[in-house]
Amino acid sequence: MNSALGRTLTLAGAAVIVFGVTVAIGMKLVPPPRTESDYLVIGSVATFLSLIVLFAVLLTTWLKAPEVFFKKRPKRPAGEE
Repeated sequence: MNSALGRTLTLAGAAVIVFGVTVAIGMKLVPPPRTESDYLVIGSVATFLSLIVLFAVLLTTWLKAPEVFFKKRPKRPAGEE
């Protein structure tokens, strides 16, 4: 198996696991009977947390550039404004 494909599948699997665990916790926290809006909120929170985990893992593992969110300005010589 290709290394990049393996990493991608692992990352996708981790996102699915986070989604499933979050849905299970949401189902335990929201008392029955649940309405359609309860399911909508549970799914939205699970999707949001999964995307946060995915973004954090991508930033820490694949994007190793130190200037992800900002660029360092070049230093100006003294006396120049």
